[in-house]
Amino acid sequence: MNVNLATVNLKRALRKPGCPICRLRQQAERRYLFTLLYENVNDGGTRQHLVRGMGLCPEHAWALQAVEQERWHDGLGVGIIYEDLAGRVSASLAEYLKRNSVPSRDTRTSLRLRLERLGRPGRWLACRLPSSSPGASLLAQLSPSECCRACDLVGQMEETHLNWLVEGLAETEFQALYAASAGLCLPHLRLALAGANDAQAVNCLAEVAAAHLGLLVSDLGEYVRKHDWNNRGEPKHSWEQASWVRAVAFFAAEAPQGEGENVYRSRQKAMAEYDRRGEIDTL
Repeated sequence: MNVNLATVNLKRALRKPGCPICRLRQQAERRYLFTLLYENVNDGGTRQHLVRGMGLCPEHAWALQAVEQERWHDGLGVGIIYEDLAGRVSASLAEYLKRNSVPSRDTRTSLRLRLERLGRPGRWLACRLPSSSPGASLLAQLSPSECCRACDLVGQMEETHLNWLVEGLAETEFQALYAASAGLCLPHLRLALAGANDAQAVNCLAEVAAAHLGLLVSDLGEYVRKHDWNNRGEPKHSWEQASWVRAVAFFAAEAPQGEGENVYRSRQKAMAEYDRRGEIDTL
């Protein structure tokens, strides 16, 4: 396995709580959004991507707003980007209304109404008139012609790290590092399996996932059991108390960072607590 920045970052992420690919994806998202605001708000190429994408997807648009508010306590970069986009949408709407301001119904609708007044034969003909959406042309102007730029770039990074992870599983040292990690969430496990061409890598992915999931099932069982009134006096270990958060993270990927600070911090604490297995720490 060649040593490069991707593998260094991957090995570092494997030593942290939670799915390493989720962690690297979130880092890449934050890095791209920060760079967009700090350097590329007025960059011509970047702005063309934003125009063709009608801005960013909802998730990354709100994340962009959160980054600027958190880092600069302002919204100038977001304001510049969306002032341009809002002006373009406004112009498209004005142009459409100018072209279609006179008739309230298109000719096809008027013809259908006239035919329906002719009784059964007219209604038969009206049903066979070709239909089309009157808003099709406007819809085309208001729709993105390419995907969210942040999704595109972060997706490329995600694919790169998954490829390096699968390739690294051919080496004993990397296998040990992966086995000692929190493993992959289910969405990234599926992607890793789809890209794995080596049976040894597939077996390693399956073994680590099975081991972690077996412990998670046990912890969830204890977490639920100790909520019973009859068992209220038993010690509640930190990893059991965090198991319900870990379970959601396994099935739905790690939580994004754009949520409320208190919720984000509590989830991060839960991820760290879950790795404390073996310590007798009662809550």
